[in-house]
Amino acid sequence: MSEKRIKFLFYKEYIKKNLSKKIKPIITEKAIFTNISNNYYTFIFPIYFNKKEISKYLQRVYRIKITKLHTNIYYKKKSNKRILKTTFSGKNRKFKKAFFKVKDF
Repeated sequence: MSEKRIKFLFYKEYIKKNLSKKIKPIITEKAIFTNISNNYYTFIFPIYFNKKEISKYLQRVYRIKITKLHTNIYYKKKSNKRILKTTFSGKNRKFKKAFFKVKDF
C-alpha cells in the first residue's frame, strides 16, 4: 500500500473512534434560531483543531460546502475542591465552538 493510502485509513479510523465522542452539535434555542434564519450551525470541537481541519472534517463527514467559519475558545466553569479546610480552585478544560454557514443548494 502507498503511504497516502495508509494515512487516509488511519485518519478514517481516528475519526470513527476518537472524535465521534468529542465533536457534538449544539442544540439550544439560540443555535436553532440562527440555523433557521441565517443557515448557521454550531458544533463543539477539541481545542487542538484549527479552521482548516474543522472545515475538512465537516466536508468529509457531512458532505457539505462551508462558506463562512468562525471559532471561539471557551473555558468550562471553575471548579473548587475542598480538602481538609483548604480550597483548590482552577479552570477546567477548554473547548472550541465553531460557527459555520452552509452553502445553499
